[in-house]
Amino acid sequence: MKCPVCNSESHEILKTKGKNTKEILIKCNECGNTFRETIKIPKMVDCRVIISKFSQSEKKQIKLYPDEILQVGEVLVVDGDEVEITSLENNRGGRVSKIQVLELETIWATSLAGPARVGISIDYGGRVLSRKVEVERDFQFAVDDVVKMGKAVFRIKSMKTITSKIRKGSAPAEQIKRVYGRPASHKDKFQYELTSKIVENEDID
Repeated sequence: MKCPVCNSESHEILKTKGKNTKEILIKCNECGNTFRETIKIPKMVDCRVIISKFSQSEKKQIKLYPDEILQVGEVLVVDGDEVEITSLENNRGGRVSKIQVLELETIWATSLAGPARVGISIDYGGRVLSRKVEVERDFQFAVDDVVKMGKAVFRIKSMKTITSKIRKGSAPAEQIKRVYGRPASHKDKFQYELTSKIVENEDID
């Protein structure tokens, strides 16, 4: 909003009234002129959100302004819980990374409540031992870590994250989909243990 006298955009709001249409009394910080502006506040609309938590999905609603812009990776609060947008579907059935709410059909998101679930696969030269573990979302896995999980002691060789596969460095559990490892040498000492974190067995011969 520009001052009609000096065109300055530096101002102070003195008073507002109204709900859907607000009348605002403004004071210019440059010349001291006071003037009024009327702003129409758009009505919020109900948007469908499908929230994934591990293997389950839940459908919910969130109220948003139609001119609001959403993008993948953004965090929303739905019924008091934080969720991260993983995909956006427009009203033509296409998936996009950024969208105006006016064109939105469905928000696809993942829950940020509770622990992260990470898949672990250990390759025994043709036989793969797979498990799923639940750890804190900020728990760091790193390539070359030596880990104990049940009777298995293995070294992490690579990790598949939400966006890529990495063969060096580390990543937090909330970004990791699967950890790949191979049996460690009997001389190697494990750095941490995941035995108590196992939630699901998936033996693959």
